[in-house]
Amino acid sequence: MKRNARTRTFPTTPELHPARILGLCETKRLARRIILYESVDSTNAAAMAAASDGASEGTLFVAERQTLGRGRKGRKWLSSAGMSLTFSLLLRPKKKEEGLTAILALSVIEALGGVLEGLAIKWPNDIFLKGKKLGGILAESKDDAVVIGLGLNINEERGDIPTEIAGEAVSMRIAAKKVFDRELVLCRILVAFEGLYDRYQNEGFAAFRRDVQDHLLYIGRPVVVESGGQKFTGTMIGITNEGYLCLEVGGAERVFSSGDLTLRARSRPK
Repeated sequence: MKRNARTRTFPTTPELHPARILGLCETKRLARRIILYESVDSTNAAAMAAASDGASEGTLFVAERQTLGRGRKGRKWLSSAGMSLTFSLLLRPKKKEEGLTAILALSVIEALGGVLEGLAIKWPNDIFLKGKKLGGILAESKDDAVVIGLGLNINEERGDIPTEIAGEAVSMRIAAKKVFDRELVLCRILVAFEGLYDRYQNEGFAAFRRDVQDHLLYIGRPVVVESGGQKFTGTMIGITNEGYLCLEVGGAERVFSSGDLTLRARSRPK
């Protein structure tokens, strides 16, 4: 995947505004209709409800604050009003395939790689920056609709991150030591995603497997996968053309369509 060689800068504005997002966003189809909430339980839930009412593909749902933001398996996603970015896109793909979360993660790396070093994808749906979690993605589907949401830490300072996750999370501001314009960050991601999504619709996820794999954490390292109520320890090989995880477990290759991935802790010398 080619990156823009120019270093991008993102000056700051304090509040999100739909008209400014429309003016800044150079997408052709996506995010041409924007619904902005000062506070909402979940942008994914709002998008899914709108999908049932016939909302068009590409409708963007953005929130300054989420009260019940969700990650995978019902985990809570904390968002900071005025500092983080939480949004969901309503999609109606021609065919439903796996891998949309990885496509959005790849879009974040393409959009922000010029200003942040050390971006990576942690299978199946997290964005990491130098070993710490920067954002998370959640995709949900119903009938012909797919809703894909992103929560991204942008302008939080260290004191804004809850104590219980302070050692595991990071923001763009903490990493780059400067404040960012959330609307510009949003628009860069959307433009990158639109291009990748169009290609995904025509070629499927297999066309992106190598690019995604090049940005995956833990390739070649010992990991633990919890899937289906069981834990499997092995060496991470990569992903399949469907975006599934491949491990070498006990000399054999095993494939996981879902699960929780962690780096295996080093055993202490006796």
